[in-house]
Amino acid sequence: MANIALLVPNEEIFRQAHDVLQELKKRIDYMKIIETEAAVSEARRAIAQGAEIIIARGLQATIIKQYTDVPVVEIVQTRQGIADMLERAGRIVRKEEPQIALVMFRNMSCDTAGLGEQCGVRLREYYVQNPELLRESAVQAVSDKADLIIGGATALRAAEEAGLPSLYLANTEDAVAEAIMEAFRLADVFEGKGTKRGEAGGRHGVPRPSALREEPFVNFPYRSERMREAVETARRFAQTDCPKLLLEERGTLYHAFASAMHNHSRYGRERLLQYDCVEGESAYGALFGNGGLAQEAAKGTLQLNFIENLDPRSQKKLFQLLLLRNIIAVAKRPDYGDALLPELYERLRAFCIRIPSLSETPEDILYLAEVYLRAGMERYGKYLVMTKSAERALERLPWQGGRLQLESFLERLLLTAERRSIRDREVETLYYALYGEDSEAGLHAAREARERDTAADRERERLLTVLSENFGNREKTARQLGISKTTLWRKLREYKIV
Repeated sequence: MANIALLVPNEEIFRQAHDVLQELKKRIDYMKIIETEAAVSEARRAIAQGAEIIIARGLQATIIKQYTDVPVVEIVQTRQGIADMLERAGRIVRKEEPQIALVMFRNMSCDTAGLGEQCGVRLREYYVQNPELLRESAVQAVSDKADLIIGGATALRAAEEAGLPSLYLANTEDAVAEAIMEAFRLADVFEGKGTKRGEAGGRHGVPRPSALREEPFVNFPYRSERMREAVETARRFAQTDCPKLLLEERGTLYHAFASAMHNHSRYGRERLLQYDCVEGESAYGALFGNGGLAQEAAKGTLQLNFIENLDPRSQKKLFQLLLLRNIIAVAKRPDYGDALLPELYERLRAFCIRIPSLSETPEDILYLAEVYLRAGMERYGKYLVMTKSAERALERLPWQGGRLQLESFLERLLLTAERRSIRDREVETLYYALYGEDSEAGLHAAREARERDTAADRERERLLTVLSENFGNREKTARQLGISKTTLWRKLREYKIV
């Protein structure tokens, strides 16, 4: 098993780690309390003595990750630990919905979405990456009229100077235990990989984290099956020298796809050069003339955006180069083939990757909404809770502008909301106000969908009631409902009762 080192900033965490290891009946041979200024040298000393995984906390963890190449498992505050501190802060302040400021390093915090609401406080988070900004953030919390500040020694001194109550941000034993268990799980992964010392990998032959956990192919969030298929196809095409065609009628995800395909190709160390084709303009000189982009991209990738606007002369030359260059074409119209030479169209269409729009992947809407809202709440220090009715409204509304429209809408909603709990009425009202008459049809469709959902809920409830009354007997249930057994079976499957 890979060797683990524990490097922590104070006696309390050291003691907690010792207790956790005793309880788990595990052992870490290299455990040390270190000063932040010496974090890199101490980490390198541990590595020299055989450490292949390091457990660390806060700024020390950040520095060690930056200047060494071994995996670092960070000690992160648990959600329950922060909740306990918020509840304690509420008892200290003794006022309804007190404003509590959390001042800490970003990499020490867990997901706190909705935690303030749960604990009956208004939580404002001040995350920093540079220790010099800790005091500035604490002073900002005072300026923002915090009732109590939770943080480390620097934040507590600022609170004391302002005459505010404070709580020390201490790690719980659970946080230390989770980090230790994660380190041992990672060590097991190393063992499972069967990597021997001296084989390709990190220091001492241990595979680097990238070898254990594959980097995401694209840098945008998604959950839908259709988007997953598009991403997987792009990943496969990226490994080949075939021409690639990205078709995206709305949105700008083609940039992320093209960048990922270039980076994961054998040309990834070279340049990715882009050219926007303009209708009615010849691109021949810019692309294929002396010193043109095609020549510059000889060893890298040439990305041609809006291929349907490419002039016929340039299309002929492009067809000749498809076997000699790594080329990614982008089309924005589904009828792009009408504008291309037949031979170029036939060559490209076989390698077309259609990027689905947000309207085609409705299962991504709420997932993206959560991602965008969380980012906005962190940026602005303001917190919202979406009710179920608001979530359903988001799903029903037409997002013709794609992800950018949804993200911008939610940012506006976050900034202008007058209450923490957002309902469908607020969502629909803002949608209509922003998008005017163009959104009226969408809102009408959303209301119709809501009415259909309500009717469907009533029918499902009726099915469950009658089925229960007949102790699950489908024949009696169908007879009582006045429908055939086949219809009953279809409805049971439709409403996911079976």
